[in-house]
Amino acid sequence: METISFIIPIYGTEATILVAGLERLKMAKTSSFEFLLISDGARDELVAICRRFSREDKRFKLIEQANQGVSVARNTGIEAAKGNWLLFVDPDDLLVDNFEEILLKKASVDVDIIFFGFDRIYEDGKVENSFPKERLFPNKTLSTNDLIRATLSDGAYYNGIYGYFLGTPWAKMFRKSFLEDNKLSYPAGIIKREDALFSIEVFLKNPRIDAVNQVLYHYRIDHNNSISNSYRQGVRESFIAVSNNLNADLSDWLQQPDNASFLASYVLRISIELMFADFCNLSNPKTYQERKNEFKTYLELPAIKKQIKNAKLDNMPMKQKILGLLIKQRNFYLLNYLLFKRKRG
Repeated sequence: METISFIIPIYGTEATILVAGLERLKMAKTSSFEFLLISDGARDELVAICRRFSREDKRFKLIEQANQGVSVARNTGIEAAKGNWLLFVDPDDLLVDNFEEILLKKASVDVDIIFFGFDRIYEDGKVENSFPKERLFPNKTLSTNDLIRATLSDGAYYNGIYGYFLGTPWAKMFRKSFLEDNKLSYPAGIIKREDALFSIEVFLKNPRIDAVNQVLYHYRIDHNNSISNSYRQGVRESFIAVSNNLNADLSDWLQQPDNASFLASYVLRISIELMFADFCNLSNPKTYQERKNEFKTYLELPAIKKQIKNAKLDNMPMKQKILGLLIKQRNFYLLNYLLFKRKRG
């Protein structure tokens, strides 16, 4: 019988949210599941919760390590997993009530990745938006080219494929042997966009794919302790690493007509994201001149300078189009005024 390992990296979530997620997992009756709780330097309160679940239910296994980032935590889970399938769950989120039925029904399919539907919910359970299969993928075979183009399209759609979803670890089930045979793991030391980089490296290995219509995953959107919401230093270095890795990983793929434009647009969008996370972030204690010099140095790096120069603004929303144009023009003063001084004032 096929077995499934759930990998849950734990660092800084709220205790009540963590308990709710683990209680939902505990609802499963099958012994074919294991729940790997990877404490990545989590505080004592959260570790105590994990220990309680591991005492009460032998399917829960706590693994403790010093804080090394979510990528290393997920890799620890991959290495420790006993299941044929791997399913990544963020501790802030929830699986649907009937997740056991959905997963056991699909575990025997002879593919490498299974995509599930998901929705976005508030803490009170109200659904903000739902994404079943027909909103995630077109009714056609998904090629490697389609998957990579969509992932680089990020929050937009490419040929009906919702790119943002492809660049996340959740609401997907990976065959463990596929990751092992292709030596695939999350990039250590990258704290932002590591998921999209991992996804693209996976797609480059031409996995066999299935997509399921049922919604499996509730992605929570209105709390402040999510891995993705917290402000951290090192974002600039992460975006540099992501850009360098993508240029290297996609060297052959970029030779195909029109593919280069997708990478160029992606690098411009993460550069806009970097402005909010670093250059124009109100929590950045550095002076304007220090912030400007760091952002200017970033923009002059070869892997980034080339992509931003070639990026087209045509299909961007108006706000991104304006910011992208100012970045292309290196108009640091106006960017700072629009995004930093205005917020502060």
